[in-house]
Amino acid sequence: MRFVKVTVWVLVFALCAAVGAVVAANTNPFPPGVDDPGVRSGGGGSTPEPDPGASWLVRIDARTSHDLFVGGRCAASWRIDVGIPATDGPIDGAGAATLRGELRCDEPTAQVQAERVELRAIGATRGGELRFRLEETSRDPAGAQELSGFLDTIPRLRLRLPAQDGATATFDVEFPDGGQGTFGSAGTVVLTRRAE
Repeated sequence: MRFVKVTVWVLVFALCAAVGAVVAANTNPFPPGVDDPGVRSGGGGSTPEPDPGASWLVRIDARTSHDLFVGGRCAASWRIDVGIPATDGPIDGAGAATLRGELRCDEPTAQVQAERVELRAIGATRGGELRFRLEETSRDPAGAQELSGFLDTIPRLRLRLPAQDGATATFDVEFPDGGQGTFGSAGTVVLTRRAE
């Protein structure tokens, strides 16, 4: 008889333990608003939030040219400075290109050469990389021509840079101008982080 009592008590304890385990597995011991003290943030530290006032300065030094089959060549050097927000997502920046020195042409020209071009940068920053292109918004003097191929080559560039202070890139492009000659552009790109 004693053996039967022991067996019954063992079964009762086992059944109670099983029911307790099921209840515990389906119950949140920390109600809403109470943090679990055992939860730790991932990794050894948190990723710093981007500084909303920080931006990138993209500086481009470019040499552009328009080589004509008849009429020689016009060439110029340009300095481009464009500001881009230092955040992930779409890029919508602004800047300007300024003519460095004089326009150099093999033949005399009576056309007025643009000396400054306002630019817009359009693209995106994703995965730690800036990808963007430039487009003209205005030029100075108003109504001036651009004879060195700058406005024909720069919008065709698809610039890509790591989103890192001091990152650099180069480009060298040449393509037909539609039957009269070729446009060309070569230069360097430097990225600098600045706080505002």
